[in-house]
Parts: sequence; structure tokens; C-alpha cells
Amino acid sequence: MYTIRHFQRLFVILIAVFFATQPVSAQCTEQWLPGQGVPGLNGYGGYAAAVYDDGTGPALYVSGEFTIAGDVFANHIAKWDGTTWSALGREMGGEYPWVYALTVYNGELIAGGSFTTAGGTEANYIASWDGTTWSPLGSGMNSGVLALTVYNGELIAAGNFTTAGGTEANHIARWDGAQWSPLGSGMIGGVSALTVYNGELIAGGGFTIASWDGATWSSLGSGMSGGSVLALTIYNGELIVGGSFTTAGGMPAERIARWDGKSWSPLGSGMPGGQFTSVRTLTVYNGELIAGGRFGTAGGTTVSNIAHWDGTSWSPLGSGIGGCLQGPGKGECSPIVTDLAVYNGELIAGGDFNSAGGTPVIGIARWDGTNWSPLGSGMSGTVFALTVYNGELIAGGGFTTAGGTEANRIARWDGKSWSPLGSGMNDSVWALTVYNGELIAGGTFTTAGGTPANKIARWDGASWSPLGSGMSNHVKALTIYNGELIAGGFFSTAGGMPASRIARWDGTSWSSLGSGTGNVFGLTVYNGELIAGGQFTSAGGTEVNYIARWDGASWSPLGNGMSGGWGFVHALTVYNGELIAGGQFTTAGGTRANYIARWDGLSWSPLGSGIQGCYVQFQFCYPIVRALTVYNGELIAGGEFLVAGEQVSAYWARWGPGPLLGDLDGDCIVGLSDLSALLDNWGPCPPPEKSDCPADLDGDGKVSTIDLLILFANWG
Repeated sequence: MYTIRHFQRLFVILIAVFFATQPVSAQCTEQWLPGQGVPGLNGYGGYAAAVYDDGTGPALYVSGEFTIAGDVFANHIAKWDGTTWSALGREMGGEYPWVYALTVYNGELIAGGSFTTAGGTEANYIASWDGTTWSPLGSGMNSGVLALTVYNGELIAAGNFTTAGGTEANHIARWDGAQWSPLGSGMIGGVSALTVYNGELIAGGGFTIASWDGATWSSLGSGMSGGSVLALTIYNGELIVGGSFTTAGGMPAERIARWDGKSWSPLGSGMPGGQFTSVRTLTVYNGELIAGGRFGTAGGTTVSNIAHWDGTSWSPLGSGIGGCLQGPGKGECSPIVTDLAVYNGELIAGGDFNSAGGTPVIGIARWDGTNWSPLGSGMSGTVFALTVYNGELIAGGGFTTAGGTEANRIARWDGKSWSPLGSGMNDSVWALTVYNGELIAGGTFTTAGGTPANKIARWDGASWSPLGSGMSNHVKALTIYNGELIAGGFFSTAGGMPASRIARWDGTSWSSLGSGTGNVFGLTVYNGELIAGGQFTSAGGTEVNYIARWDGASWSPLGNGMSGGWGFVHALTVYNGELIAGGQFTTAGGTRANYIARWDGLSWSPLGSGIQGCYVQFQFCYPIVRALTVYNGELIAGGEFLVAGEQVSAYWARWGPGPLLGDLDGDCIVGLSDLSALLDNWGPCPPPEKSDCPADLDGDGKVSTIDLLILFANWG
């Protein structure tokens, strides 16, 4: 007996037969592939945190000025379930839509800040979230709300406002569920933090900290100095205070301290850093203390603006590339991937970072296609250049030790351990290549192996020697062209002869390439021509925009070159027969191309929507692509950025053939086998812990007609 489902399936098969007669392509679309996020929050981090159950279980909610949480986009508010980050509904609106305070009152999440709308509804600086929609609390305030708590059954709000619900309330007010009223005569200045401890309301701000017993205010010891109190909570029976201060009760306490009812003490080594370092929010989740704010380390551990304390030590929330080699003294820093190479089948990244994928890695790390891991104990300073020589990985930079062994600015990795190359250099190594069986190093050094070598030297496997009299200034890039060594940089002479920023070495002497260029940052060879990129608008007297080609006799432009941003080209490589350029530009050949573009020999075109995002978001923040290579058939980009295409990709990104939506068997064609797989999985998806559900193309938890339509839309 035939059922309705039999007829549905027959109808679908007939449609599929029609589609099967249409032209198909076996080429997956090139695109930006999923990347890795940050170990926490980007931007200026978290300003508020609270634990709230929206009906799916208790979770940590964090708000602030961030746009990325872990590996997801989250505009100013996000949810952490203990394992992963997710975005929270429609964000706030207004000229400055930040959320500075969160708490839970009468079963709803309360948010305060500088916003004037919430979820599209007017809500002056304060609103409530019931798990589905935002609602205002009366007519709200006349200025920003910076702190929230619950005291004696009422919601307490504090901040910069002077009225609440139209009633005078100097910087602090209470809400009984129906209306606003003042709390005593209020405060003289802005209040940044609130909590309840030992039956008393605790308030913190620029005045540091005070307690309210229901009638009067009093101090807690000698309070804080060196900065303000910005966050308060209770953990393990103690009052926890965060802010920008550096002492508590006269004792050193870097931005966080605890009060046991009698005296102050620090929490480990806290969050040390520069003048902008601060702890701005505190709460308790899963038995641990959560601290958010603007900091790059917590207790000496690399984090990204948010961390958790288990009573003994600090740890990050999430993983990714993070930290800086400058260490805890640098409160806010942007990790940088400065060079990339492939060694023993693994991708090697060098730069200024001290964690990757949640694993401690100091300045250098390797990626096996799935996970990051360290190369020994890493370097004591930034890695600027990488290459392979005589079966070993060579790293150059500003470090003085590698794997704990003295290695002045250059070292080799044999797959197990680091060792020096002679006595190394007296200053940084910026570029590496191999020429005529020798390792060539360029940089800012003036000696190599104790021998004078002006900015460039060669290693024959046993000792260092100069290349003629070297250069007059920095060497930033090296490559091989037509059997000669090409050096680019900031110099004006090479071997004592005029050579404007670029020169060639024939094995015996230096000579110029025409009348040269401006500062050169990157070199490669494409279609039999030498390509130079950098900070210049002329090459050989010809107008060019930051990139030019040399055919062995003269310089010429590549289309209209680059512009926008700073325009500079920092990195060059060849991928799938095309020239790839990365840097600080926003257009290539007059076409929008955010910081990365490709040249097919005739014209420039973008790689999707390119690269975007900075660690700290401010008006003049430009992403930079500093390194390019090819690994496992994919183009790899490294630098200072957080987004590639529509993917969160912190500091490194992958471009290559990507999956087609509906291609369930992975053959780069959406066809009959994919249709069959979708129909075989028709209906509700199994529980996540039992199986994934690849046929659920729209992610709604079931395989249905919508998924079928998506599959047909991508047929072929």
C-alpha cells in the first residue's frame, strides 16, 4: 500500500532527475575557510557579567564593547555555556550602545549601560530580558547606568544619572518592580560597581569603596589606591573587588583584591599591565570566579579580556592565538603572526604571541592540520622570519635564546630541539632565504658570528661570512631571481654602490635594479618576473602604487596597484597560478580588496570580502596581512586581524576550496547521492550527543522541506 510519503519521495526523485540533466561542476568554490577565535573577547573586553537561566540551563552572560567572543560574532553581549560562546539576540541601540552592567531580578536579566533602545524598543539606559525579548523599566534614567545589584528585594541601579523614572536620584536609585525611587540623598560622584556583602550594600567608584547599612555609608579599611573600583561580587564568602587600582589596604593588588571582612589581600598576581588595564566585571559561574575587562594576562597566564579563577589560579575562557612576548607588563597587546613556513608537513607560524589553541607557545608554533603545538620551549623574543635549510627549520628574529639555549637572533630546529648557528647576530634578523647552497640572513645587524656583516650575511653550514660590504640600512626581504640573490629593504647603497632599496648579488658583487624603488617589504617571483611590494609610489622612475614588477631590464606597474588604508604591501606569494599580495591596503586595481588581493596576470581581484578586524577597535585601527604561504593546498595568511571573509579567524586564516551547502558526500557536486542522504535522514535530528545531523542544512534541528529546497538551490 502506498503512503503519502511514497508519493512525496517519487515527486522529489522526478525533480532530481530534471536537475541531474543540468550542467554540473566538480569544482568546490574557493572561499575563506573556518578559522580560530580569540581566547576570550576582543575589543575593550567585558564590562559586565551575570549568570542567568533562559530556560535552557544556567549560563554566563557577558557584555561590553567587544564584537567577537571566542570564535563567534557577538555584538556587545554574549553567552558562555561552560564550553562555547554564542550570540544573544538583537543588540542594543543608540549613539553608544554599550552594556556596562548586568544582574538578575525577578527572574529576568537586567542590563544597564549607555544604550537608548533595547531590541528595537525605547529603553533609556536600562532594560530587562526575559529570555526572548527586551523590555524597558519605566521611563529609565537621564544618563548612563554603570552598576546593578539586588538589595532587600529591590533592584539597585547606579551610574552617571541624576534622575530615575523622572524622579531626582543622585547617581543611585532603587526599583521595586513598578517604579523608581532614590536611595537616600544619593552619591556625590559616579558609582561604577554594586554588590551586597554581610547584609550591607557595597558601592565602588572613583571614590574607591563604601558600604551602606540601610541608613548610613561607611568605609572598608583604607580602600584602594592607584585607580578606581569598577566591579564587585562575592566569592567563597569574601568580597571581591576589581578595577584599575594597584593597591588595596596598602598592599600591592594588581586590579583585583579580596576583603574578608577585616583586611584586604590580592588574588594571585592579578592583572598587571599599563595605564588602561582594568577589571571591569566580576561574577561567579560553576563555582569559579569570572573576571572580565581590559587585560591580556591574568596571574601570568595569557587570556583575552576575560578569565576564571578556581580559588588557586587563573585560566582563559576559550582558546586561540593570543598574548604577547612582552609579557605581563604589557596590559593590552595585539598578537602578531609575522611569518609562515612549511616544515616536515606542518605549518609553522612565527611572531609575537604566547598561546595557540589554548597551548602555551612562545613566539613560534606548529599546526598539523588539526591542532597547534609548541616547538620546544620557544623563543625569548619575536620571530620575524622562517625558512628551511639543510633539512632544518631556521628562525630569525629579535630573540636571544631558543629552547632555553643561547641563540642570538637566529636558531635552527631539527625536529626535536633548538640549537644556535654559531654566535648569531648582534641585532635582529628580518629575512631568510637559501642561495647557492648557503643560508642568507638579512636584518638590522652589523655583525654575524662576530664578523662584520652590514645587514646581510651567509651561513655555509659551519660559519658566518659577509656578502661584500653589505647594505647601508635594513634588509627586510630576500628572494632568488634569474640565478641571483635579490635583497629589498630600507637601504640606499649595496656593496658601496647606489642601490635604492633593492639590489642583486651575483655571487661576487652587488648591483642595482635600475634606479630602484622606495622601501621594500616583500619579494617573490611570478610569471618569470620579480615582484616587489612595499612603501613606494615609483619604481625605476615609473609611477606605481606600492607594488611593481622587474622583467630583468626595467620596472613596470601591476595595473593600478594598491590604495586605501596605508596602501603598503607587506607580503607576497603565488597560489594556484595567481600572485597574492597582502598588506595594509583596502583597494587593488581600483577594486575593493580588504588587505589581500590576487593578480591573474592582467587584473586585480579580491579574495572574498578580505580581512577585517583589530584586537582593539579604535578609529585608526587597520588590520595588516604580514605573511603568506601555501599549506595543504590552501593559501595561509598571517598578521594582525580577527576576521577573514565571514569567518572569525584570529591572526591567521585559510583560503581554499570550501564545501558546497548540500554536498553531503564531499565530492564537490550536489547530486543524487546527496539527495538520497537527505531523504534517508528526513525528520527530527538525533540528540547531539548521539550523532551529528549534516542533512539539517538550515540548522533548525530537523531535516525538512526547507533543507530540500536549499539542496536543490545548490544543485550541481
